[in-house]
Amino acid sequence: MEKLVSKGEFLAADQLRKEFQVEASFYQTNIGKKKYQCRNHAVIMRKGFTRNDQADAVILMANPGSCSPSDRSYEFPTVQGIVKSIPYISVNDDPTQRQLMRLMKLLDWNVISIVNLSDFCSGSMKKFGENLKQAEKYNFDNHTIFAEDRVKELELLLSGPKTKLILAWGKNTNIRKLANKVLCNLPVEKILYGLRYKSPKWGFRHPYPMIPDKCKAWLEDMDEQLNDTDTNNRAY
Repeated sequence: MEKLVSKGEFLAADQLRKEFQVEASFYQTNIGKKKYQCRNHAVIMRKGFTRNDQADAVILMANPGSCSPSDRSYEFPTVQGIVKSIPYISVNDDPTQRQLMRLMKLLDWNVISIVNLSDFCSGSMKKFGENLKQAEKYNFDNHTIFAEDRVKELELLLSGPKTKLILAWGKNTNIRKLANKVLCNLPVEKILYGLRYKSPKWGFRHPYPMIPDKCKAWLEDMDEQLNDTDTNNRAY
């Protein structure tokens, strides 16, 4: 496939929105005396497709960042325990989601799912790290889809026989413990994709490193890996 940069297809937001839309399910949960806003799942769809169509890939990142509902008055349902039956709503797409739309366009994909090491919504990795410490303090595991109580939720998302699993959670030290735990519990039947750092070994390049040339490089490298028939050139 011709290189993305030479094709000049680093599409702008308004062009991407003509082809793709994003929905997500949000909730809030109580830990100690505080409420925490969370997102357990987001779906990027080519227009004309739905979230019920089989996903071409599941992208696993660190946290939902500052992703927010399109309707600012939306009230997050409160969930304690198992996360289920949460409504999906339209969201304001963010730079990372738009980068994933570019990958979808490059690969002719129609639907991708986005899940995270943790559901905690936070635009600041420092604040996110504090949330993780608070959850650990109260022995609260259900903020992650990899919690024992949420096994069925994870299995459903990964159930598509052709659905690829792409690791892309970066290398911020706040996620080191959780990332290592997840790496030991990923489904053995899935071939893993992702651009692994030489150091730390638990880190995988994030889709949107902000610098334009690095964003283009991520797209090109992922495109090459996903089209490579040699399994030795994948995440493991």
